[in-house]
Amino acid sequence: MTFRMSTLIPARKVWAGGLAGVAAAVIASLLRQHADLDIPADVISGGIALLVPSVAYLVPPAARDVIVKADEVARQVGQGAP
Repeated sequence: MTFRMSTLIPARKVWAGGLAGVAAAVIASLLRQHADLDIPADVISGGIALLVPSVAYLVPPAARDVIVKADEVARQVGQGAP
């Protein structure tokens, strides 16, 4: 079974997770450079690794994403897929 994206636009959850990761990396970098905080790179990467999936999990799906999934299921039912 091959996976095919129904659209080239990422889901809201993907956008939120990605932006959270970028924001966390930028904030950590600014804190290290300008606030003279000695934050180990392992702590930063671990925090980002925990933050990104957490944000993506907590953000609700957009209405468009729900409609696309419902359409996909309806098409499978219509084709007689098990």
